[in-house]
Amino acid sequence: MNVYTTDKIRNVVLLGHGGCGKSSLTEAMAYLGGITSRMGKITEGNTISDFGKEEQKREFSINTSIVPIEWEGYKINILDTPGYFDFVGEVEEAVGAASAAIIVVSGKSGVEVGTVKAWELCEKYNIPRMIYVSNMDVDNATFRRVVEEMTELYGNKLAPIHFPIRENEKFVGYVNVVSETANRWENKKVVECAIPDYSQENLQIYRDSLMEAVAETSEELMDRFFGGETFSEDEIRAAMRTNINDCTIVPMTMGSNTLAQGIYTLLDDIVKYLPSPESREVAGINMKTNEIFAANHEFAKAKSAYIWKTIVDPFIGKYSMIKVNSGVIKTDDLLYNVDKELEEKIGKLYVLQGNKPIEVKELHAGDIGALAKLSDARTGDTMATKATPVKYGKWAISTPYTYKRYIPKNKAILIKSLRHCKR
Repeated sequence: MNVYTTDKIRNVVLLGHGGCGKSSLTEAMAYLGGITSRMGKITEGNTISDFGKEEQKREFSINTSIVPIEWEGYKINILDTPGYFDFVGEVEEAVGAASAAIIVVSGKSGVEVGTVKAWELCEKYNIPRMIYVSNMDVDNATFRRVVEEMTELYGNKLAPIHFPIRENEKFVGYVNVVSETANRWENKKVVECAIPDYSQENLQIYRDSLMEAVAETSEELMDRFFGGETFSEDEIRAAMRTNINDCTIVPMTMGSNTLAQGIYTLLDDIVKYLPSPESREVAGINMKTNEIFAANHEFAKAKSAYIWKTIVDPFIGKYSMIKVNSGVIKTDDLLYNVDKELEEKIGKLYVLQGNKPIEVKELHAGDIGALAKLSDARTGDTMATKATPVKYGKWAISTPYTYKRYIPKNKAILIKSLRHCKR
C-alpha cells in the first residue's frame, strides 16, 4: 500500500443500528476499491470486516474493523463498527479515531434507535457526517420516508444530494440533485439519461431542501434565497465542502450494497466533501514542560500517536491500533510510551485490512495503522518521543449497565486467566 500525506487521508466511521448494512457497505466499497475480486456475504461468513469466529457464527459485527481503501489517489480508512448497544465501547473508540462519519440507515426499516444514537454521538464530538440510505434494491425500501423522518428530527440541515430511480419495483438508477442530471445502470455501466417525468416532483422537493440547507449557511446566501435567486452548481458544491465540515449541512445519499450500486458515487463524495484529519484539532500535554502541545495532525511536529484500540487474535497476534496525531512515524522508530515511561523500538509498521496485516514504510499525521507485539502498551496509551513526551487524554468509554464476576474453579485456571489479561 502506498504512503499518503495528511491531506489525502479520510478517516470515516460507519455508524448505525444493528443490521442496517454497515458491513455489507464496507464489503461493497472494498470490492470497488480493488481489495477483493468478489463480494463476500454476511450469511456466508466471508466478509472482509466480520472475520471473527463469533461474528461469523452470529452474523453481526462485534468488533470494530479497519479497512483502508485506495480511491482516486486518496486513502479512505473505513472503520466498520458494531450496531448493537452491547458493543458501544467499540463504537466510541472508533469515533475517537475518525474525522468524519457515515450514518447508515436501512431504506426498509427507516430511522431506528441506533440511528438516533449515532447522530447523538456525532453531535457530542462534533463529527462531520453524511447519511447513507441502504437497501435501495429491496421492494419496500423508500428513500423519501427516511428523508422525511430525518428532517423531522434534525431540521433543514439535511440535504439530499442523490435519490433513486425505480422502475417495476427495481432500483435502476439515480438522480443527482446538485447537477440536476440522471444516470442509470446498463450492463454494469453508468449511462447518463433523462430525468423521468415521475421523478420531477421528488427532484423539486429535494432541490428545495438542498437550497434551504445551503441558504442557512450564511446571511448572504439566505438573502439571495429569499430574494428568489437560485444558486449555481459551483456555489452549492463550495458551500457543501465548507459547511459539511462545521456540521451545518448533512448530505443524504443512497444505494444498494449487495448490487454495489451508488457506492462509486459515495466513495467520490467521501473524497470531495468529508474532511481530512488536518481539519480536526487535537492537543496533548508535553510532560517535560507542562505546556499544551497542539498536534493538530501536523506532519512537521514531533512524532506522537494515540493507541485507540488493541487487537488480540489467536491467528494474527497482538496489534496496537494507533492514530498518528503529529509527525511521521517510520519503520524501526524508537518511541516512548509516556504512560508506562519506557522506550520501545516499534519494528515494522502495518495497516490492517480486516484481519490482514499489510506492511508500510511510514504513517503520516492523521493516518491509522498498527504496531505489532508492543509488550507493555495498552489501549489509551500515548506513543511519542523522549525528547517531546506528549500525553493525550484517554477517550471516554461508556460505563456498562451490568457487571459479571467469574470465580475460577482452581488456582491453575486463575493463573491462566491472569496471563491472558496481561496479554
